[in-house]
Amino acid sequence: MERSEKEKQSNLNTGDVESSGQIKVRNVLLFFILVLIVACTAAFTYLKSKNVDMENMSVKEIFSELVDFSGNEQKGKVSNEIKFDANEKHVFATYKGLIIESIKDSVKALNEAGEEQWVVTVSAGNPVIKTAGSYMLIADLTGKDVYLLNGGEIKWNRKMNGNIINADVNSSGFVSVVREEKGYKGAITIINKKGNDVLSRTIAGKFVYMSKVSPSGKQFLINGLDASGVKSQAVVELNNMNDEKANSLELGETSLLPYAGFLDNGDLVATGDSAVYSFDTESKMKWKLEFPNNKIICSDILSGDSTVLALSEEDSSGKVTGNKTDIYTINKSGEKKLLYSIDSKVKNIKTYSGVIAINTGTTVYYINGKGALMDKFDSKISISDVYFLSRHKTVLVGKNSIVINNI
Repeated sequence: MERSEKEKQSNLNTGDVESSGQIKVRNVLLFFILVLIVACTAAFTYLKSKNVDMENMSVKEIFSELVDFSGNEQKGKVSNEIKFDANEKHVFATYKGLIIESIKDSVKALNEAGEEQWVVTVSAGNPVIKTAGSYMLIADLTGKDVYLLNGGEIKWNRKMNGNIINADVNSSGFVSVVREEKGYKGAITIINKKGNDVLSRTIAGKFVYMSKVSPSGKQFLINGLDASGVKSQAVVELNNMNDEKANSLELGETSLLPYAGFLDNGDLVATGDSAVYSFDTESKMKWKLEFPNNKIICSDILSGDSTVLALSEEDSSGKVTGNKTDIYTINKSGEKKLLYSIDSKVKNIKTYSGVIAINTGTTVYYINGKGALMDKFDSKISISDVYFLSRHKTVLVGKNSIVINNI
């Protein structure tokens, strides 16, 4: 009996120790949860103070924003200016955080200091450079050579049968080449990342100036012009890779569509002079938005799920009046939103990871996807184009130099 009482007391003591241990573990967990909440709140407040549009960013990009303070410290400053000979043809782009420069028979990658990182030999007297994901395309306009690169390595190169009119690449490495073809108004060749032909089609009834492959790789668009009638008519097709049938989209009376491209979900978006169209993967129109008495100056895709437009007022003759430009976004459901207004004409706009760069030629405005001004840069040089190195840095292209601008 006495032994039994000792065992009971021992069990009670053991229970107290276990209960005490559980309380300690719970307190430690609560402490870490509290620290995590405080850290998340501080991170959110910090990003909000920088006008970071987290809705249009991936988790990886948000983390990079938190650990990269250099852009904030150097805000609005020029970190470097790289001169080049204006008497020679230079074409610039950005790719994997590097500056790409094409000149004569070579393409080289430079860091922000202008130091060469790699160089490849190409035959492209009039090059166009396109980048998507990890791929970079170089095509010789009015020539016949096409190159697909991954990093500083040429994955494949081809000499096309006819002179190249235009070319594009998607993030999966599908290359679409619009070229001349004897006896036809043009032809399209689509090549995969391994350099194998996926399809090749001749075009008899219209002039084609652009073709792109969808993000899924299952469809491609053709953007062209039918000049067979009294009035020229814009023609956009959304075709399946494994189907010979041409699916022309219903556009109404539209003379020209300067831009046509894909959202990440596969929807096709096309912009005309004063209207924007959206079609689903079955070629059915989802919506059409018109902007009467306005002219669409330029457009781009923001974060893969919306369209950005720069609009200016025009008179009855179609001439742009005044200097005011409005920046709109249209989401994939067709809902439009006025983001920002500028008392100046806009030359072009570029987007990157939720940031919109609005170039007037002398000033670049940086806004986020909600319309908040992140930064403004007044340039000493005339700016022809803007390319993003990252969310914090852009390359501004001038007549005889490029400027690295910190946002």
